[in-house]
Amino acid sequence: MSKDTEMDTKNLLNKIIPPADYQHRNGFSNTQFIDKLSDQEKNEVEDSLITLLKEGTNDTLIAETLSYLKSTKSLPLLYKFLEQCSDAMAKIIVATSIFEINNDINMIDAAIVSFEELDNNKDAYYIYKVISAFYYLVKFRNSQINIIIENYTHHEEYLVSYNAKQALGNH
Repeated sequence: MSKDTEMDTKNLLNKIIPPADYQHRNGFSNTQFIDKLSDQEKNEVEDSLITLLKEGTNDTLIAETLSYLKSTKSLPLLYKFLEQCSDAMAKIIVATSIFEINNDINMIDAAIVSFEELDNNKDAYYIYKVISAFYYLVKFRNSQINIIIENYTHHEEYLVSYNAKQALGNH
């Protein structure tokens, strides 16, 4: 890789994976950048993201991006990421990403177990975590998961109920 190509990849990577803070990530999607890339650029981005995983990043946007790229090369590192991760929401995201790449049905159980950990009314951010999780869980297109989400459609907290219905497509 030439110095110019390396610099271009680094600049591209900064657009695709912005800083992990609210200001840069709220409502962010990198698919519009990825969709415009050539196959060679996608391969370079994939390799760069895999390198970040090897270095031990805990950024779930990297897992999601590799999933979007359908990166089978990243699977061993994504499984390792999942295994080493202690945050329930991150586990759901990584399990979903792995599933989207290779349809590993074991990821359904991993996501369910993590969701059960997440479902803790005493957590100040409980509502927001559960709501976010719904939108990852539905990506499995699994009846067992749909039943779990369905149980939240009558939740006493309106936002939880509303988003459970939205996630299932029952608006």
